[in-house]
Amino acid sequence: MRVIRGVAATFGEHHDDVTEIVRQWQPATTVNRLAEWEEATGLPDACFGTGQSLALRRQLLLARLRPVELPYVNSSPAAPGAIEAFSARLGYQAEVRYNTPFRVGRDRVGDRLGRLNGALWVIVTLQTPPFRVGVNRVGDRLRIGTLNGGELACYLQRIVHARFEVNVIFI
Repeated sequence: MRVIRGVAATFGEHHDDVTEIVRQWQPATTVNRLAEWEEATGLPDACFGTGQSLALRRQLLLARLRPVELPYVNSSPAAPGAIEAFSARLGYQAEVRYNTPFRVGRDRVGDRLGRLNGALWVIVTLQTPPFRVGVNRVGDRLRIGTLNGGELACYLQRIVHARFEVNVIFI
């Protein structure tokens, strides 16, 4: 029985080693091979700067490898639903609007005015905690998070067709 227990322990260690090797070659769980995955997919992304955390690097890697579900079959990355999905993948809650012309008889009083000029307006709602005297200090960030907002505009401008101008508004 001692020999069988010793052989079983050896097989158990071998199984654990193989499982860890497999985990390192999968992009969702890798730590040691993350640099190799980034090199193969053209990362790190210039829009996000150089000081990226491990979680953000893994999130960007998975975003590069997994396609976004487009709103309909023949959709493009410039579709409002696709831009909202890209933004959600980066942790932003966004609403996308196009400028459209106002037409008498079709539109109503109070509808938005504008012209169809190829501009996309991405309205991002930020969840920010209130700034409290005695709790927060001068110099504390008002927005909490790893991203500062500029990278979203850079990222969307790169993936959306060149004929569209992406305008990101934070509220």
